[in-house]
This record gives sequence, structure tokens and C-alpha cells, in this order.
Amino acid sequence: MDRGSAWPLYDQATVNDGSAAQAGSGLRDSPFVPGQGLIPPCLAGREWEQVLIQNHLVRLARKRPLGTNLILYGPRGNGKTALLAWAVVQAQTRGIRAIRLAASLSFAKEALLDELALLPAWLGRRVRRIGASPPMGASVQSRHPAFGTLGSMLKRRARWEPLLLALDEAHMIDKVFGRDLLNIVQTRQREELPVILLFAGTPQLPRHLNAIQASFWDRSEKLPIGRLGPEASADAIRVPLEACDRAIAPDALAAAVRESQGYPYFLQLWGRALWDGCPDPTEPISLADVDRVRPRFLRERDLLYINRYQELDDADLLPVAAGVAAAFTASPQASPRKVSQALEASLDREGLASDGQAIKKARRLLRDLGYLWLVNRESTPQYEPGIPSLMRYVERAQR
Repeated sequence: MDRGSAWPLYDQATVNDGSAAQAGSGLRDSPFVPGQGLIPPCLAGREWEQVLIQNHLVRLARKRPLGTNLILYGPRGNGKTALLAWAVVQAQTRGIRAIRLAASLSFAKEALLDELALLPAWLGRRVRRIGASPPMGASVQSRHPAFGTLGSMLKRRARWEPLLLALDEAHMIDKVFGRDLLNIVQTRQREELPVILLFAGTPQLPRHLNAIQASFWDRSEKLPIGRLGPEASADAIRVPLEACDRAIAPDALAAAVRESQGYPYFLQLWGRALWDGCPDPTEPISLADVDRVRPRFLRERDLLYINRYQELDDADLLPVAAGVAAAFTASPQASPRKVSQALEASLDREGLASDGQAIKKARRLLRDLGYLWLVNRESTPQYEPGIPSLMRYVERAQR
């Protein structure tokens, strides 16, 4: 959906739904939770995505036909899991049965069957009154074969209450299970039953869904999740602090935002470092405080860099990754052609094949790892770094 054509049932203030207030005055534990996939007290910069999700949930709660699903994808550390968790909470507050699973689990299908077999509380009470026992357990179909297949169970459950099936790590979903699930959900949606899928995964998720060969997935609402702009980045730190009666000086906030580079995980790292390192709530956090706690942020940031460096090394991508970094020296974005030229030059320097297939494979792997991220700028595809400072780190290490 084009951002300009979204039909908002909620404005931006409504979609946050008092999230800053939920941080709560009086809350003295750190509101910053880096790397946990928890809902931050301020989902900054995701207002459009929140409005779109809310619109779908409103229709779902009213048992209105949907006919489309939601696909979140983007590099790690940008808040996809947090946004998925937020959607689950929003669904539950609307009386929608939200089933959240890790699609990467080998027993994901069995876990979904278990969840579908759990009767709604109101129906469970009704069943107990007539002396029956609702089918539950670790292997629903083996012990209760009469309860039906995934398709029939989903149909029966959706008749009782609207369903949101939220699958994280969807880029790792088993292809057979994924194809079955997509086809079954589409069939139920055609029957105008209130059920919707919400997938979240890394940049390789669209390609994985194509490989599943359920082509209609491409008609889903696609929400690419990347880095935040400066204003949203500032809100991600400032709003949780202010909700806990803490203040931060403008120059201190600007320094933390600048060094975070719009990467949500780094923003959470900075927030936690400032919270833990500045325990006096009566004094605004100053630029001197930022300088004092910077070593903690850098230590945790560099641990992530080491992990990403090792990933690139394991994939034999370090030389080309360093070469690609040069394409972003003069500009935060680079055209696909410029990136391809940088890849070709890097492969040539290493004495490796630099034909079209080799360039395409290297580019795909760098996207999958979140090193590169394809965005839409003024209706033109452009690449940007997943984390700009990571590119500089790799580039320096390869000199």
C-alpha cells in the first residue's frame, strides 16, 4: 500500500495508545531493553506501520473480510520482533485470539495445532458443563485424530473468534509447512472467516516466500523495516526518559542520536547506558554524561561488530564487503549499479569470478546479512548500509 493512500482509522497519537504513559511515572527500572524483542515504551518512527496494522485488526475484530496478510521484513536489530509483539498485544485488547510462534522451530506446526486446540475460555466453560474434555496436548492429531487437520481446526477456531497468527523468524519457516499454512489461510479468507497472518523475518523473507511457491503472498501488505530518521531516533531515547521523570539536554540527546545512526538496537543500548550511568533523576543528562558512559556503549556495540564480522568471514564476504563500503563514502545511498560496480571491482581484486551471477550472489548474501538494505527513494531503488559504522569497521579491518 502506498503510504499516501493509507486510510487511517487512528491518528499517530492514538496508535501509540499511551505507550509512553505505560512506561509509567514511578517506574525506576530501566525502560530500555536492547536485544530482547520486547515492546519498547516508545515505538518511535513506526507510526505508519502501526496505523496499517491497527486498520487490519479493526476489520478482523469486526469479523470483516480481509483477504490479505502482513509481511514485516528488514535487517536484524531494527525492531521487527518488537513491532510483532506490539501487534499481538493490540489484537488481544480487541478480543482477537493472537497465536505467536517462532516459525524457525522444527515443531512449529505442532505448536500451532496445540494453540488451535485450546478452546476459548467461554467455550471451555461451556464444554466442561456438559462433561466433555477439550482436546489439548503436545501432539494434538496423534491423540485426537478426530479433531481434524490444520485446515479444519483453523476453520473451526475462526468460527469461534477472530484469529491473528503471528510468526516470527518467518524466513526460516519449513517450506512445506509454510506453503500449507499460506494456502489454508487464503482459503479461509476466501470463505470470509476472520483470520490473518503476520510474518516477520530478515531481508531474505520475500525470497523465501517466493521459494515456497505460494505466489499470492506477494499481494500481502509488505512493511520493510529499516533504520529510523533523526527525529524518531531522538524520540526513542527522550520519550522513555521523560515518561520516567528524567530529562536529557538537547546536545546530549543529539550526540547519542548521531552515534546510534538511526539503528534501533543502538538507540536502546545508548538509552540503557545513560539510564544506568546517570542515576540522579534530579539532574538532566548532560553532554559530559554522554562522554562518561560512551565506553559502555562502545563495548556493547563492538561485540555486535565482532559477531557480524565473523558472519561475513564465514560467508567469505569480507573483501567484497570492504569494497562495497567504498560506494557509500560520499553518500548515504548508492544506486544498484554503483553497488554492482563496487562488487565487481572487489571480486576482481581478489581474483574471483566477477560475472553477473557472482555479483548477484554476493549482493544477495550481503542483503541477507543486513549489511546492505534496499530502500525506495523518490520512486527509485537505492541501497544504503544496514549499519553505516559497521561498514567503516569492516573497511578498516581489511586495510
